[in-house]
Amino acid sequence: MARGNAHQLSPVAAYVAERTGSSLSVQQVARLNAIVDARVGTISENEYLAYLQSPAGAADLADLMSAIAVHKTDLFRDEVQLRAYEHSVLRPLVRASTRPLHLWSAGCATGEEVATLLILLSEAGAHAQSTVLGTDISETALRQARELAFHPASLKRVPEAIRQRYFINRGAQVQLVEELRERASFARHNLMDAPYPVSPAGQGFDVVFCRNVLIYFTEAAFDRVVEGLTERLKLGGTLVLSAAEPLLRPKSSLALLKCDEAFFYAKQVPPPPGASLSSGFTPVPRPPLHTPPRPMETPRSAMPATVPSAQTPQRPMLAMQTPQAPMRAVISPPPDDPPSVEARKLFELVLEWAAAGDAELQTEQGLRKCLYLDPHFAQARYLLGVLLEQRGERAEAATEYRRAAAALREGRSRSTPFFLNDERLQVACRIALERLGFR
Repeated sequence: MARGNAHQLSPVAAYVAERTGSSLSVQQVARLNAIVDARVGTISENEYLAYLQSPAGAADLADLMSAIAVHKTDLFRDEVQLRAYEHSVLRPLVRASTRPLHLWSAGCATGEEVATLLILLSEAGAHAQSTVLGTDISETALRQARELAFHPASLKRVPEAIRQRYFINRGAQVQLVEELRERASFARHNLMDAPYPVSPAGQGFDVVFCRNVLIYFTEAAFDRVVEGLTERLKLGGTLVLSAAEPLLRPKSSLALLKCDEAFFYAKQVPPPPGASLSSGFTPVPRPPLHTPPRPMETPRSAMPATVPSAQTPQRPMLAMQTPQAPMRAVISPPPDDPPSVEARKLFELVLEWAAAGDAELQTEQGLRKCLYLDPHFAQARYLLGVLLEQRGERAEAATEYRRAAAALREGRSRSTPFFLNDERLQVACRIALERLGFR
């Protein structure tokens, strides 16, 4: 079947994009088109579309949706965020509760995140009947996930002591020990479909992980999924998104939880009708974040008068120390100077403003002021691109993504501890450009 521009969606590709909530990249469209061309045969594509929309075509539709899914992952991926989750969310939750905890890994791919969460529960001393549910759109990925067995390369971030304690060699693979495998369950679920899974206790999940999934979604699908995930959390429960997926538009039932190295979202009772999201309504009580403050490294007088000052909390000592992969850069980033230090403080506040419901204009102005203070601040430039993309300013958003990627590629951007590491942020910029149809 002859086609024009690979990014110009055919009727089938448009339907798959709608069913998955994805903003398809050029590569995903080309992959879909190749599969459809091989299956259509003598019938028209519209006839094949009608078949996909019928009960008889469910298996074919599932294959097409699986073909665009991204399943490359590792155990203990995004180690900095996991350390913060373990110390500031999981361990306080375990100390405060004697009941089983129930976690959900939405978009679990081939099971690496499920295994990671089971290990963290065990290390934190959680109740022996605590569980982790893994769901994914791909039945092919789930067949592999159910074994909780992995190629040794997937364990490259796992500390040796943890590997020895929780994995058994099974030929060319290593498998999670049976004691933990019994606490996992798996189900096929499309995040665009209701109803969402229910926790075993029926009272909501304690923690929902949905990382590196929503980055591929359209804005409308992103909002819809966040609402669905939040609805399935118990009050006080925690939503864990990738650092590439911050909520730049406030959700009335979610409060920002920020610690030294990451930020999370806690479900709370929404404010009464007509109340401002920033009017001071009280979140549902939950274990406190244990991040004791330390003295400021730069004088508060250097902070702009219109921006509230913020203390930099001390990095906690965690039970698990996982190595950081070194970044290769063309040049070393310059040493911090007062403007760049202030830019990073302001960047943290921008995320707080956005989550608290302050105006989008204030968020944008805060990001632009960060970039005035430090033009090579890739994290702020990436989020400005996200904001512009949400507003429909595609070309301007693409420019910001390209500038962020260039600053990272050239080693000019300084890292921000609680955001993505440089390597992951480069991937996020590439995905964003593909989402917009730019190279």
